[in-house]
Amino acid sequence: MNRRNFLIVIVFIFICLLFSKNPIAIAKVDYRVSKDTIKIGVICDMTGPTATLQTPAPRGIRMYFRNLNDKGGIFGRKVKVIVEDDRYTLPMHVSAFKKLVYRDQVFMIMEIGSTGGILALMPHFTKLKIPNFMTSTSSMFIDPPRPYHFTNGATYEQEIKIIFNWFMKVLKLKNPRIGLVRPDTEHGKVGSRSAYEMAKKYGIKLAGEVILAPGAMEASSEVLRLRRDKADYVILHLTIGNSVALLKDARKYGLKATFVGTKYTCMEATIKLAGKAAENFFATNSFAAWYDNTPGVRIVKEVSLKYEPNTENKIRARGYMQGWAESIIIHEGLKRAGKNLTRRGLIKAWEGMKNFDMKGISSDVTFGPNKRQCSESCKIYKADVEKGIFKPVSDWIISGK
Repeated sequence: MNRRNFLIVIVFIFICLLFSKNPIAIAKVDYRVSKDTIKIGVICDMTGPTATLQTPAPRGIRMYFRNLNDKGGIFGRKVKVIVEDDRYTLPMHVSAFKKLVYRDQVFMIMEIGSTGGILALMPHFTKLKIPNFMTSTSSMFIDPPRPYHFTNGATYEQEIKIIFNWFMKVLKLKNPRIGLVRPDTEHGKVGSRSAYEMAKKYGIKLAGEVILAPGAMEASSEVLRLRRDKADYVILHLTIGNSVALLKDARKYGLKATFVGTKYTCMEATIKLAGKAAENFFATNSFAAWYDNTPGVRIVKEVSLKYEPNTENKIRARGYMQGWAESIIIHEGLKRAGKNLTRRGLIKAWEGMKNFDMKGISSDVTFGPNKRQCSESCKIYKADVEKGIFKPVSDWIISGK
């Protein structure tokens, strides 16, 4: 049994034990699509170590559906968004799921929590036939395709592949010393496996792999190890807080490297908090920024400023844009499913979306009966420390192309 399958078995057993303590967990799910309401549950870290990263997404989701509801909703039904805090812990993630499913009787769930949490609940989504639009984008959730799990944007594995291809094919690096920094979580382990696979593909050896906790406030020992290993390119498969710690200590201890982060480091807060330490920082992301000049972004700004008119100069975080983009896809699916809405009808509607124009908020969307990831693209951005923003240095890139 390989490492990934072993982990799945262990987590599955753990979750079964958690669910077995509550008799309601095996009861029949009685969700209702009333004549005037569609309930959507959101599981998110609102107060835990990744709250700064995750809280903008439900804000974007609520804003999108607030505007939609004010326009009459979907076939006369208003969308009710119910957000539950998992504090980035597995027990709270399970508790949030149970509350949304059995008490609130939501129609579907959007998960913004942890890779481990989604991994743990996969069999329950399948058993209960609950559509789940998830933010975590490890390929294990979509390859092979799973009937009730959907996502948008490049997977972690695809981001790592895009970064390596950028190093080797675009920058044409010769014998680069590439280091990796990641947390000791399932999210981090996915990045580690992918980095080693890509290094092997290009016939190079990683110049160090260091572990940094999600809430780390300093990274001196990790930086010193990377400096000792003479890493000149460092992939940050992290989130905002620990990437800031790493960048600051890299500057402090003289680690002169090019840093390239995956999607959850590509946040304006990273630049703001890291300051000059972000001067040589690049990152990938599958969603546009608040300040990008595309038709879709202009709509986001127009609607947001209609409800929050005194915040014109306040940049919404990248997670806000992701929440908005995913809400567009959910709205389109609900609309296509028709007045007689069912969960199966929603899934069939998503499966029929082909080259759906996201107007620049993300690349175009295509699902299918055997395709649960509607877009595989991201852009590479460079931090502009003076302006506090990320500027794209590429167009939409698909891994392998």
